[in-house]
Amino acid sequence: MNPPTIRIGSREVGPAQPCFVLAEVASAHEGSADQALKMLDAAFRMGADGIKFQLFKADRLVVNRHPGRKDFEQIELTDKEWRKVLAQAKGSGLALFAECFDAPSLELAVEAGADAYKVHTTDMENKEFIRAVVEVGKPVFFATGGVHEDALAEALAIVGVRELGLLFGFQTFPTPVEEIRFRELESMKSRYRVPVGFLDHTDGGTLFALMAPALAVTYGADLVEKHFTLDRSKKGFDYQSSLNPEDFHRMVEMIRTAELARGEAGQPMSQAADGYHRKMARFIVAKTLIGRGDVITAEKLDFKRIDPNKDPGLSPRDVNRIVGRHARHPIEADATIREDMLD
Repeated sequence: MNPPTIRIGSREVGPAQPCFVLAEVASAHEGSADQALKMLDAAFRMGADGIKFQLFKADRLVVNRHPGRKDFEQIELTDKEWRKVLAQAKGSGLALFAECFDAPSLELAVEAGADAYKVHTTDMENKEFIRAVVEVGKPVFFATGGVHEDALAEALAIVGVRELGLLFGFQTFPTPVEEIRFRELESMKSRYRVPVGFLDHTDGGTLFALMAPALAVTYGADLVEKHFTLDRSKKGFDYQSSLNPEDFHRMVEMIRTAELARGEAGQPMSQAADGYHRKMARFIVAKTLIGRGDVITAEKLDFKRIDPNKDPGLSPRDVNRIVGRHARHPIEADATIREDMLD
C-alpha cells in the first residue's frame, strides 16, 4: 500500500494537511530564463507552496513536421539556462516540481535536486519513462485526465509502495465547467488511498477560476495546481487557464478560507455557536402571576427569550417534568422558571 501522506520538501501532503498550492509555469516563460526567474519570484509572493516547470527537448518531443514544432523550439530553454533557473528555484524556499518529457530533461531535474516529479497524462502509457521517473526516488504524481483505468493500474504497479500522488483534472484549455466533476475527485481518494490533487484548467479570465480550487479543497483535494502568467492580457503561451499574480494570490486566500470552512466531521460545537444559542434560545417563563402553592399547569407557562446575563432556567423540553408541581413562592409574570422555585 502506498503511503497516505507524502513529504515534498518541508511540507506534508495528504489527509489532515493544508492544501499544497502548486504554481504551474508551463510555457508561460516563453523561452526566456529571465522571465522564468521573474515568475519564480512572483510565485513566492503569490503564496504558493511550490513551483512547477516543464522541461523538454523539442526534437525529442515532436516530429520535424509537427505544426507546433517552431513554438516548441521557441520556448525551449538550454541546459545552461535550466541549470540557472532550477538552482534558484531550489534556493527560493518553494518546493520544486519537475514535469519532464524526455530522459535528458529528467537528468537535468535530478541534477538540480527537484523535490517531486509529475508524469504528464500523455506519458502515462510510456512504461519505460515512468519507470525512469519512479527510480529517481522522489515523490511522483500521475496526471490522470483521459487516462484509462488499465493504463493507470499498470503505472501504479510500476510505482509499487513508493510515495505517490494522483492529479485529477482534464487537460483541455480551458476546461468546460461541466467537465470538472469534483465528485470524481472524492471517488479517487476513496479508491486509491493516496494524496489526490486537482489540476485546474478553468478559464483564467473568469471568477470561477478563483473559486474552483477552493471548491476542490472542500471535496478533499490535497494539492491544487494552477497555471499563472505575469500578464494575462498579452495572451502569450499557456495564458488560457492562467491567472495573473494578483488573482493567484486571491485564489490562495480563498483556498485557505475554504479549509477553515470545511472543518472536520464530529467537531464539538464552537463557543460562538453555543453563545449564540444561549443568547437567542427560549426558556420557560411564567405567563401570568403564579401564587405560592399553586399547581403549575401548561396554561401558566410560556417560552420566551430572556436576559442572557441571567441564569437561563429551564428549557422548553423540560416542561413535562415541571407541570403538576407546586410553586414554593409567588412567581411574577415573565419570571424565568428555575428548579429551586418548585416543590
